[in-house]
Amino acid sequence: MNTETTPPSRIVLADDDHDHGLLFRHILRKVNPTAEIRIAHNGDELLPLLGNFHPDILFLDLNMPCKDGFECLQELRRESSFKDLPIVVYSSSAQMSDIQKSYLHEADLYMVKPFNADHLSAALESVLKMDWRQASSFKKHYFINNRFVPFTA
Repeated sequence: MNTETTPPSRIVLADDDHDHGLLFRHILRKVNPTAEIRIAHNGDELLPLLGNFHPDILFLDLNMPCKDGFECLQELRRESSFKDLPIVVYSSSAQMSDIQKSYLHEADLYMVKPFNADHLSAALESVLKMDWRQASSFKKHYFINNRFVPFTA
């Protein structure tokens, strides 16, 4: 990790669970009080939001109405303006098929939603400290025994 990097401060969460969005926002403000966060509650809200608010990082849930996270991920990676946007798939699914598919669709990181606020805080601290200029090298750290594994804080 390069200690000279500036942590992401413009953050988008795409998640249809309103309660989880509130918890994420609350924990994020504790981890990084100066961060700006925007929340899209479904896949159809995400692209217009990203057009108006250019984030440093996107946390993307897989299970959303309208467009799911995989559809959003594919669409974003096809757009040149979002090709280098760090995308963390942020899902309650720990299924290997979802993890593999996310990385194959060019997610930079796969994070299983932590089960409590302390774990979420630790995970966000770790993720925000990563050198996102080197995001393309992250995948090799999560490819173990010929399969991708989720990030753990």
